Amino acid sequence: MRAVMASISDEGLEKTTMRNVAERAGVSTGTIAYYFKSKKEMVDAALLEASQAYMEGWYENKGSGPWSLDRLVENFLAADNTDAGFVLQMIEVGLHNSELRGTHQEMIEAGRTKIEESLRQGIAHGHIRPDIDPKLAAALLHGVLIWWGSELMSNATSQDLARQVGRMAVRLLEAPPPQPKRRRTADTLEGAPTVQTMRALLLSDPKLPRRQADALAEAFEKLYDAVAT
Repeated sequence: MRAVMASISDEGLEKTTMRNVAERAGVSTGTIAYYFKSKKEMVDAALLEASQAYMEGWYENKGSGPWSLDRLVENFLAADNTDAGFVLQMIEVGLHNSELRGTHQEMIEAGRTKIEESLRQGIAHGHIRPDIDPKLAAALLHGVLIWWGSELMSNATSQDLARQVGRMAVRLLEAPPPQPKRRRTADTLEGAPTVQTMRALLLSDPKLPRRQADALAEAFEKLYDAVAT
């Protein structure tokens, strides 16, 4: 199965044959033919194993919320990721090959479902924004990975740029960190005089008795706090 994946990743589906897979695996063509009646059967088996192994590896630390999405971005958008190269080749071929259309759709749905599961976990733990539709967000993130993975495999972009885009997509889905509740001070209202400044002005006004100045300063502070909060 590793030889099938490597062959498709390096040479493409059309140039992959049972003979060159046998050569890569170090076995005879007869051995390959014993297990698989056709090239399609061989490819389908490799596709299933690759997708299962990849998702199992991604979910080794299941339950870590958005961090599993970070791992997905880092691993999938790695230039030397044979599994990802195989997956991308199969998805591309599935768009144009009616025989592989069903398998192609299953792989896309499996990827989106896993991402959706992680997003739902993140929402439940407060890591992911609760106002998003997990299914739509999963389709969006999956699309980002497939597109930039294809760009990376065809050397049309750099690994650093591809990963930056993937990380940004994850960051946009995350909930903002909770801000500590605090009383806004006089410095927080732009353009308004501070409580200290207003008190000083009132107390320095020769026309105001001290008691009235104190009362006005206290009233200003209460009004200011009401507006600020």
